[in-house]
Amino acid sequence: MHAKFAIAASLLASALIAGCQTSSKLELEQRTAPTTYNSVTFTDYDLNRNFSGGIPGPDKVFRITTDKHGIRRTPANTSEVFVVLRNHTDYNSILEARTQFFDQSEIPTDVAPRWQRVVVPANSTSVYLEKSTTTAQLKYRVEVRQAK
Repeated sequence: MHAKFAIAASLLASALIAGCQTSSKLELEQRTAPTTYNSVTFTDYDLNRNFSGGIPGPDKVFRITTDKHGIRRTPANTSEVFVVLRNHTDYNSILEARTQFFDQSEIPTDVAPRWQRVVVPANSTSVYLEKSTTTAQLKYRVEVRQAK
């Protein structure tokens, strides 16, 4: 009886460890991905994480995703970044987002980024907007995290 219990416990522990290793590997890939421009990055990896088996259950677990993002010119000829955030959960999510602008040489420019709250209703979308203060052509990088 004790031998069967020991084998079962060992198998369960192995499965749990394998699941954790899968999550950790993917989390490391997300955390060490190169910086990209004209992109949205989830700095809180629990908001948008991709699993392939193990403890989390389904192959993909997403709480928040981006439907669309981009940059456009305003009537004042400055730049405005927009991100459409989609909530895939059954509860409202309070997030924070900020934008870092870069010039064409990929040097940070414009104003220092500041976190702004964005409420995304359950099973719905919300739009995050940020304007630059310069008329120069810019690149952007938006970071999104769970509100603190």
